Amino acid sequence: METKIHFELLEKQDRVEGIARLLLRRKRLQPHVLVFCPDERFMMQLDERLWTITPESFLAHAIAGADDEVNAMQPILLATSIHRGNGAEVLINGSLEVPIDVTGFAHIVDFVDGWDDSFKEAARVRWKTYQQMGMNPQYLGAKKK
Repeated sequence: METKIHFELLEKQDRVEGIARLLLRRKRLQPHVLVFCPDERFMMQLDERLWTITPESFLAHAIAGADDEVNAMQPILLATSIHRGNGAEVLINGSLEVPIDVTGFAHIVDFVDGWDDSFKEAARVRWKTYQQMGMNPQYLGAKKK
């Protein structure tokens, strides 16, 4: 299985909001998603944002835990390591580095932080790393809100 990978442009200095908006745009619960978070703080901020993304609802999700049955039911799983508990086909990389093990995902979404030159350079490094892993990244630019 060839993994599709694309980069989206984040124009504002808020990766949590960018990921929350991406998940909101999906508007479906399949395929399941794993959001790779760089640290606990980021994960907790994203967890809170997914509860409040729209006034009338929230995006069904959970933080990865020890209970495999609970993890398996989650359409969106947040974790600080690669966690396969919900059978995710899509990996959203919230980190500034390529996760250690990205095998088995059908699609990877990564970001270019357009508001900071050092973060743009980090995106270039991730792009090259994905290429070295035999993947063919695509750049989709900015997405509508």
